[in-house]
Amino acid sequence: MRVRHGFIALGLVLACAVALAFAAAAPELAPSATILDHVRTLSAPVMEGRGAGTPGAERAADHIARAFRDAGLSPGGDGATFLQAFTVPTGVRLGAPTRLALAATGALALGTDFVPLAVSENGTGAAEVVFVGYGITAPDLGYDDYAGIDVRDKVVLALTREPRWQDAASPFRRPDAYHYVERSHKIINARQHGARAILVVTHPAIPQDALPPLRGLSQPLGIVAAAVTRAAADTMLRASGHSLAGLAAAIDGALAPRSRALGVHAQIEVTLTRGRGTTANVAGVLPGRDAQLRSEAIVIGAHYDHLGLGGEGSLAPDAVGAVHHGADDNASGTAAVIALAQAFAKAGGAPRTLVFVAFGGEEMGLLGSAHYVKQPAWPLDRTALMMNLDMVGRLRDGKLYVGGVDSGTGLRTLVGDAARDGGLSVEMRGDPFAPSDHTSFYTAGRPVLFFFTGAHSDYHRPTDTWEKINADGLRAVATLAARVIAAVAEAPTAPAYVKVATAAATRTRGGYGAYFGVIPEFGERPQAGVAITGVRAASPAERAGLKAGDVIVRFGDVDVRSLEDLTFALRGKRPGDRVAVVVVRDGRRRELEATLEERR
Repeated sequence: MRVRHGFIALGLVLACAVALAFAAAAPELAPSATILDHVRTLSAPVMEGRGAGTPGAERAADHIARAFRDAGLSPGGDGATFLQAFTVPTGVRLGAPTRLALAATGALALGTDFVPLAVSENGTGAAEVVFVGYGITAPDLGYDDYAGIDVRDKVVLALTREPRWQDAASPFRRPDAYHYVERSHKIINARQHGARAILVVTHPAIPQDALPPLRGLSQPLGIVAAAVTRAAADTMLRASGHSLAGLAAAIDGALAPRSRALGVHAQIEVTLTRGRGTTANVAGVLPGRDAQLRSEAIVIGAHYDHLGLGGEGSLAPDAVGAVHHGADDNASGTAAVIALAQAFAKAGGAPRTLVFVAFGGEEMGLLGSAHYVKQPAWPLDRTALMMNLDMVGRLRDGKLYVGGVDSGTGLRTLVGDAARDGGLSVEMRGDPFAPSDHTSFYTAGRPVLFFFTGAHSDYHRPTDTWEKINADGLRAVATLAARVIAAVAEAPTAPAYVKVATAAATRTRGGYGAYFGVIPEFGERPQAGVAITGVRAASPAERAGLKAGDVIVRFGDVDVRSLEDLTFALRGKRPGDRVAVVVVRDGRRRELEATLEERR
C-alpha cells in the first residue's frame, strides 16, 4: 500500500486497533431467506424497475424507509423524515412538428411506423438513407460498419443488437464488448461519422417488432434519432434489392459489414420537450454509543434505483417497456444495507455513529450520492468511511471483489483480517474508482470500500430477477461487511484519506478503453461538457495539465457534450494513443495533449 501525507504512523495505530476490534464479534445478521425477501420485494413487478422519479421508485423508497424506521433508526432525511429529496429528469413528451417521410412513398405514420427516441436532438434532416448494419465501430474487435462508406449529412439506418448476438461465442458477447450493443454507442457513433440523423430498427430475429415507448432520462446525444418498424426499414431497403433479414443474415454469417447506400431519400423532423420530477435518497441514523467516537460516522450505502422499463442504459434495447427488475443491480445491495441496519440496531449500535443510505438516481450518473455529499445526513468531514454494496447477490465460487482498500490507511489489512476464516475468496483492489456511489465520496475526500460479486449476462436486462440471487452468498457478503463496519466503528483512530496514485507500472490489463485519469463532477450540468473535480495522481490527465474545475469539451475528434460522449471517446482509444483534449478553464478554451495508458 502506498500511503501519503504522513499517515504511515496512523496506519500502524489503526492496524493494532483492528486486532482488538475483532475480539468483539460483529452482530448476527438475519437468515438468508429474510434478506432475500427484501430482494424479492424490491424487484417485484409492482416496483416497475424502480426508475428514478417514477411511482415504482417511490414504492421502493417507502419500503426501505419502513424497514429503517422499524429497525429503530432515526430519520436522516429532510426535516423529520427518512427521505432526502432531489430533482431528476423524468422523461420526454412529443411535440410538433414531428414527422418522417420517404421521397418515393410519402409520410410514415407517427406512432405506427416510427417514433422519436428520447435521446434525440430537436431538429430536421433531409438526405439519402444509408444502411450501416449494426452501427458499430469496434477497432478492438476488427469490426466497423462504417468502413469504406461515407455517411456525412446522410440518414443512417442501423439494426439493434450486435453481430451474432445469439451466439455465446461471439466476440461481442465478451463483458468488455457489452457496450457496443448500447443504443448510445450506435447513436453517438453515427453522429461522429457525420450523419444528420439515425433510424434504429429491431433485429429481424426478435419476435416482436414493437416501437419503443417514448421513454428515457438521458441528455440528448447531439443527433436526430428515431426508431422505425421493420416494415418501414424494408420499404427503404427494397429499392436497392435487399431485405433487412437478408442483410442481417449476411453480416452474421461472415461477421463482416454489409453497409450500403439505398438510393432512397428521407426527411425527418423531431420536436421533444423534457420534464423533471423528484426522487429521494433514504437515510437512517444509528447514533454511536461511545462518548468519544460517536461524533464520527460510517456511511453504509447502496443504490436502490434501476432502469425502470428500459431505454438508455439497457442492454436489451428491444425490451423497452419491459420491467427491468434489477434484483442484483441493486436490490441485492439495498437488501444487505437493510439487513446491516437491522442487525446493528438490534445489537444496540456501535461506538461510532452509523448512517445507512439507499441512494436514488445512481443509474442516471450517481445523482443521489452526489446530492448526499453536498447535503450529508452527517457532516462529511466527520465521516470516517463510506462502504458501498453494489451487485452483491451473485456470489460465484465464493469470489468477492473489494475495491478501495488503498483509499484509507489500514483498510487493506482490516479487510484481510475480517475476511480470514470467513469462507469467502476476497480479491482486494486498491483503486477507489468505479461507476458506483462510493466514487462520489472518494472524490469528496473520504475513504471508501466497494463490495461487488462481479458482472453477469443478466446485467441491465429484464432477466435480472430475484430467483437468480445466491441468498446464502448475499448473507455471507453482508456478514463480512458487518465485520469490517464493527472494526472501523471500534478503532481508536479512523482511517485517514489517501490520494491513490496509479503509476503505469502497477496498472493491470482490463477495463473498457484506455486510461485517462480524470475525476468527473457527478450530478447534472446545465451546460455541455464534462466538468472535472480533479485528476488522479500520476495519470495521463495530470501529466497533460488538466486541473480541477476544467470542463472537457472535446476529446480527440469527439465533441464532448456529456459523460456518455467522453466514455464513447475513451472506449475508442488504445493505450499509447496521443489525444488532443480541449478544456474550458476560467472561461477560456485551452488545448492540451495527453498520452493514454493501460486502464486498471
